[in-house]
This record gives sequence, structure tokens and C-alpha cells, in this order.
Amino acid sequence: LLLSTHNFAVTSLSSIMIQLHIPVTLLILFFTPLHYAFINTPPSFATRSTSQTFSAQTLSLTAKDVTPAKEIKVGVIGCGRIGLVHLGAITQAPNVKAVIVSNPTVSKAEAAANTYGVPKYTSDAMEVITSPDVDAVWICSPSQYHADQIKACAANGKDVFCEKPIATDLAETVEAINACREAGVKIMIGLQRKFDQNYVRVKQDVVRRE
Repeated sequence: LLLSTHNFAVTSLSSIMIQLHIPVTLLILFFTPLHYAFINTPPSFATRSTSQTFSAQTLSLTAKDVTPAKEIKVGVIGCGRIGLVHLGAITQAPNVKAVIVSNPTVSKAEAAANTYGVPKYTSDAMEVITSPDVDAVWICSPSQYHADQIKACAANGKDVFCEKPIATDLAETVEAINACREAGVKIMIGLQRKFDQNYVRVKQDVVRRE
């Protein structure tokens, strides 16, 4: 009965959250600990009186099992409109820290660094890509620079988040993807429409050949 109630509650809540356009990542973050708590509850807990509590030793052991997530240090290339949008998101994300930003007009990089508390700024994108302090690079530069910067990130072992498009022609797109694959680095493209309900519905129609 407990598991049935849990499954019904999760299904109902997830439906409501999806209708409210709550991002998938938040759904995962919300339901993973809830699901874990129900599925991994010892049988004795289901019948335990609400007046009974766990011992301090049990609580202490549970807390010690939680490993803090590693902080990811990020470099951002491009401090135009979209670069500032990403910087704003990065500064609010847990376990992520922007450590350097770049922009050809260095005054824009300086202003962004001051606004978002980034310790370093430069006019040279390669300083971001080659920085030993950087784990991952956010590419928010004009489209014609994306492919070369992605390949440079791959050559320097940096994971990549790149604003769409990957490149301005198909050949460069394939080269950039292959460079990341061969280097073993992750790449993600900022195409937010893939999560849009209308796009999801169109994909489902294509799959079902409707």
C-alpha cells in the first residue's frame, strides 16, 4: 500500500509539474531523493509509530554517506547578451563557479567580471580555453567562431557547452563533433527548444509516422 501510494503521488505530481513547464532537471532533483526514501525504507519503518524516532547514531551514519559534489570551474567566452544570460545562470547554480571570462572588447569582459564576481577577465578566448583553472568552457561567441573554439577546447581537454549552432557549415560541424569524441570530452549545445512541448509533440508524431 505504501509503494502504491508513493507511485500514485509521484505520477500525479510529475504530471502537474510538467504542465507547469518545470524543467526536467528540477523534476529529477525533486523526485530522486523522494523515490530513494520510499524504495529503500526498511520494512520496520512502514509500521513504526510516528512517536518513535531513529537513533542519533543512524542519523550520523546517513549524513556521512553523502559525498559533496565537486565544484566545476567554468570559463565563459563572449560577454554579449547571451553570454551575460549564461553568466547569470552559472552564478546561481550549485557547485559551479565562473573563474574567467573573455570578450574581444575587453571593457565588456571587465564589466561582466565585476558584475558577476569573476576573478579574471581577458580579451583572448584562448586564455580561457588553455587556463589550468578551467574544467569546462561556455562558448557564447559569434557563430563563425564556434567550431574552431570547440576544437581548441577538445585539444585542451575541456568539456564544452556551446550556444547554437555548432558551426556555420556541415563539414565544420562534423569536425567539431569528431574532435570532442576523439578527445573524450563532453559537448552540449544550447538548443533549449528540444524541451519545448510543441517540439516534443512533433517528434512523437514523426516517430509514430503520423
